[in-house]
Amino acid sequence: MSSELRTRTTLHNVAGRSPVRRLIIDYLASNGASKVAEISSGIYASRDSVRYHLAALERAAIVRSDISPGTREGCTPFYALAPEAY
Repeated sequence: MSSELRTRTTLHNVAGRSPVRRLIIDYLASNGASKVAEISSGIYASRDSVRYHLAALERAAIVRSDISPGTREGCTPFYALAPEAY
């Protein structure tokens, strides 16, 4: 299986489980790196829901943050699509 096909399959499997994840991916593809509040407003979903789905997308290496997960206290991370994910 080619790398591109594997990436598309992973993307589909992770995003396909939730319309919110698909909306987040589409939002980031259109708008670039964004904060949770911006994504939440852009897709009309709660911040808690966006955070939950961003965490799943980050674990699947589809989304990256500019701040590592263990050091986010008091910081506002920006999320973007991982270069290899799209």
